Amino acid sequence: MTFVQMSFLAFMLIVFVLYWGVGKRTWQNVLLLVASAMFYGWVHPWFLGLLYFSAFLDYNVGRAMAERPAQKKWFLGLSLAGNLGMLGLFKYFNFFTENLGAALSALGLDLNLWTLNLILPVGISFYTFQTLSYTIDVYKGRIEPRKNLLDYLVYVSFFPQLVAGPIERASSLLPQVERPRHFDTQKIMSGLTLALWGAFKKVVIADGLAPYVDEVYMAKDPAFVMVMAAGIAFGVQMLADIGGYTDMARGTARMLGFELVRNFDRPYNSLTTPEFWRKWHMSLSSWVGDYVYTPLLRAGKAGPGRIFLSLMVTFLLIGLWHGASWNFICLGLYNGLWMAIYTFATPAIPLRIREHWTAPLIAWPLHTFVVLQPTGVMFREVSMERVFQHFSQPWLSATTEELVAATVVFSMAVAGTLPINLSYAVEDHVIPRLKASGWLLPAQTTFMSVAVVAMFIFHRDVSEDFIYFQF
Repeated sequence: MTFVQMSFLAFMLIVFVLYWGVGKRTWQNVLLLVASAMFYGWVHPWFLGLLYFSAFLDYNVGRAMAERPAQKKWFLGLSLAGNLGMLGLFKYFNFFTENLGAALSALGLDLNLWTLNLILPVGISFYTFQTLSYTIDVYKGRIEPRKNLLDYLVYVSFFPQLVAGPIERASSLLPQVERPRHFDTQKIMSGLTLALWGAFKKVVIADGLAPYVDEVYMAKDPAFVMVMAAGIAFGVQMLADIGGYTDMARGTARMLGFELVRNFDRPYNSLTTPEFWRKWHMSLSSWVGDYVYTPLLRAGKAGPGRIFLSLMVTFLLIGLWHGASWNFICLGLYNGLWMAIYTFATPAIPLRIREHWTAPLIAWPLHTFVVLQPTGVMFREVSMERVFQHFSQPWLSATTEELVAATVVFSMAVAGTLPINLSYAVEDHVIPRLKASGWLLPAQTTFMSVAVVAMFIFHRDVSEDFIYFQF
């Protein structure tokens, strides 16, 4: 079940009525636990076994740390082994086995290494990181281990953000699970508006751009100008797709009395790669920053070498988190390299140059076209051979038909950015005035009507899966 299916509308309506009807927090949490199980196990019920394995493992590890603090390092190791082992088995086992077999074959050793024919459970990368953050925070003493199993299971399996984030920390979401929630009309209207805006971005913008992007990447040998246009369009598609999912998740959660973290903060306005990763998929970036980069940085003697190594390992993990293939590994290492370049080179640039009015005119194109464009191609293409093919061809060679095709794709990308950029202006300048004037409710209902009509007009018969469902 996904947010843009009609079955979800019926599901959410039933949950919403029952949830606010029962009133008492405990019964609300029972309902959320049951609803989350139905939502996640709708197509593949056996996925629930893996989810609850991770949840029960870390719940008991947290309790064991409190009862036997002298051995908490061993319990943390058990949590890491269980969660990362499960993630490795389902997501990475075949990739490493196939590459090991290819390496041995190149050495003249033809071994029949067996692989597993397993379906990758949706959202496994999200909820394993979420449960791991709980045990690590308990180990560090940042939070107290929970005794109420019901509340903890709701935190782990909360359906709005279960399959594609944002990755919630226990310190943020668990207290909301544990305290009473009260019916608030303003928050419910705000949540519904946000959810509909997310659905609009997915159905109208992301799914509308998908066929144009697919046509270019499915072409046998597209011209470089077509690849660049498709790269820009794919960047808009991806922001609308995962950003739309996050808005739907946050809006749905808000309608139930919860506030999830913001996951995107205008990332394409970034002038540098470090700024971009502070604004793109912020729940993942902050997770790896807190639990990978910082511990690596503190594990040895401080210096440029330690910083460089920590950045490269961190971004290698980010790449692998996205998928078990060489394109994602290269994506991570490429961004890690640019993170290091910016980290070491920026302080060497005189302040008067960095603060000059022309600096953004140089910084934004450099980051956007030198870092983000190759990153987008590596994200979209499965084969690194295809990536090299795109960038090794003559950049200025194109037929008239190819230039026309590139212009069409680029124009669609620009059209997709218009409502997104308009939303930024509305968020900054219009909504504060509407709240002060008392016209917020009429504006919300008008927007809802327009969004619903637009989705009926522009929806495609074949719906695209959310891009981040593959992770």
